[in-house]
Amino acid sequence: MTSSPNTLNTTFRGVRFLSRVVRRDLSNLLVHGFRTPRMHERIWVDPRQCKMMSGEFHWDDFGKILGDDWDTRSSPLGEEPTSRNGLVHWLKIQACLRHWIDGMSWESTGIYDHLLQLIEDGGTTDGCDSLDDIVRRYQRLDEVFIAVSKSKKLSTRAELSRIHFREVGGVVFHIDRDLRPVFGFWGCHRFAMAIAADLPVIPAQVGVVHAEVKNSWRNHFSSRAWRETTTI
Repeated sequence: MTSSPNTLNTTFRGVRFLSRVVRRDLSNLLVHGFRTPRMHERIWVDPRQCKMMSGEFHWDDFGKILGDDWDTRSSPLGEEPTSRNGLVHWLKIQACLRHWIDGMSWESTGIYDHLLQLIEDGGTTDGCDSLDDIVRRYQRLDEVFIAVSKSKKLSTRAELSRIHFREVGGVVFHIDRDLRPVFGFWGCHRFAMAIAADLPVIPAQVGVVHAEVKNSWRNHFSSRAWRETTTI
């Protein structure tokens, strides 16, 4: 029995993805030692400590140890980004906070009009290609937010799906030279939920780690670090 083209394509993408992960992990291990991050490694972040954001990196950068001044180019979460990509994600966060904290309707936040414009400009956005799709998506987000507010937690990728790899698909935070989390533009709605629900810690995937803290970052962002903090 021969495999279908879709199955072969999926298998090829999976092999290519895993090969990138292995190369990154081995490179980090050989160059920086055992304390360096693994690609898509799960970390634990206090979202209330995140005051900056950066859309500078692609997912293929995740797990890298980078020096230089990349963290000084981050933008404050409260300020409108100048880049188009940054603006798209920032508007989603702001709409969520206005809705869940200030009580504005989704339509009044302007997010429907914004997403409709994106669809008109480039097709499907966030899995939506019509106003009905957008409305259903944000109704679903309200359901998730209610559950998150009651449970006071965001689920890990392992808790959400039996089929997963590390924290792929999770909220992304980079870690700057001062051991502060920098939001990486992946997981805007979940990040906003965490802020609105005042969650003390959420699971996330590590993005880029500044070279100055390559030996100390895990002491602050590991599950063990959070267990020790909450038992003091």
